[in-house]
Amino acid sequence: MKFKSERDILAEALSAASRVVATRLIGASSGVLLSLVGNQLIVTGTDLDITVRTTVDVIGHEDGSTVVPARLIVDAVRSLEAGAVTVSSNDETVEISLGRAKFSLRTFLVMDYPNLPPVTGAPHAVAALDLVQGLNQVVRAAANDDARPLLTGVLFTADEGSLRLIATDSYRLAVRDVPGVKGLTDAQDLLVPARALQELQRAAASLDADAEIGVTLTDAEICFIVGTTTIASRLIDGNYPSVLQLIPASYPNQLRIAKDTLLTSLRRAKLLAKDSTSSVRLTMKDKSVEIRTQSHDAGDVEDNVDADYNGDEITIAFNPSFLIDGIEAVPGDEVVLEVSDSVRPAMVHGVDDTRFRYLLMPVRVQ
Repeated sequence: MKFKSERDILAEALSAASRVVATRLIGASSGVLLSLVGNQLIVTGTDLDITVRTTVDVIGHEDGSTVVPARLIVDAVRSLEAGAVTVSSNDETVEISLGRAKFSLRTFLVMDYPNLPPVTGAPHAVAALDLVQGLNQVVRAAANDDARPLLTGVLFTADEGSLRLIATDSYRLAVRDVPGVKGLTDAQDLLVPARALQELQRAAASLDADAEIGVTLTDAEICFIVGTTTIASRLIDGNYPSVLQLIPASYPNQLRIAKDTLLTSLRRAKLLAKDSTSSVRLTMKDKSVEIRTQSHDAGDVEDNVDADYNGDEITIAFNPSFLIDGIEAVPGDEVVLEVSDSVRPAMVHGVDDTRFRYLLMPVRVQ
C-alpha cells in the first residue's frame, strides 16, 4: 500500500478512528485499519462496541491494507510539518514520511483485525441541525460510570410525532424534543451509548445547516452516516428507568434572568468550588438573586445579579458544574429557573422554547 495525503486531512481521519479504540484492547484490535482502493483511503477504528469509518480522498499509488497502532500513528502524523505525507507499507512495517522526517512503525496482521459487518439497509434521513442541537443539550447529562451501563446511554423514544431524547446520571435529567423526526423509533425505543453520540457530534460539527444525517437500524445496532464518515454502535440492552415522572407539573417559584449574566456569575463562584462536595448557593428574592460559594480552605465569593423573580424568598444550592451545564444548553438570551423548595429538583428551560428541559437535584447544605 502506498499513498500521499495532506497532513491535516489524514490526521483528522486518524484521530476520529483512534478515539474509539479502547486502551484495554491488545494486538490488531488496538490499531486502526487503513484500506486503500484507487484514490480512496478508508480509516477504521473500533472498540468492538463502537466503530468509526472515515473515507479520505488521497493520491493512491498502490492498493492495499495495513493495521497500525492507533495512538502512535496519530502522534506521528501530527508531529510532521504541514504538507503532503507519504505513507507506504509492507508486510511488517509502515513508513510515514514528509521531507527529511520519517517514521517506520511496526504493524499488525490485517487478518487479525476484527471482522466488522458492513453498513446495510436504506438510511432514514434526519435533519442534522435539529438532531445535533438536541444531542448537544442532552448528552452532557448521561453518566460516564460503567457500573451503571443503562445511564451511559441516551434514550431515543417517540412522542407525538417527534423524537424525544432523554439522558440522566441520576443527579440531573435532560429532555429534548426534536420535532418532525418520525419513523426512527416507531418499532422500539433505542438506547444509544453517549460515547457514540459524542463522535456523531464531532463528525457533524462542520455540516451545512440544511444537511441530513442518515440512520440505519438493526435489532442490536445503530449506524449514523455523516458525509464520508459512518459511526456504528451497538445498542445498550435493557429497560431505561421511567424518569419523566420525576418532572413536577408546576412550580411555585420562578426566576427569569439574562443567560450570559448568570453564567458569568456562576463561573466566578465556581472558582472556589474546588471539589465534588462544593456547591453554589442561590438566594432568590424580589428583583435579584444572590450567588455565593464558601470554601473553608480558600474563602468565599458573593455576587448579586438583577433578575425577575416570582415567589417566596428561598435559598437553594447546586453542584455548580451541573447547573452551568444546564444553563449553557438553554437556547436564547434568557433562562428560567423554577424551584419548589431547597430539597426538591429544580427545572431549567428557555423562556419561549421549552423543547429542552433540564431537571437538577439540589445539594443539601448545613
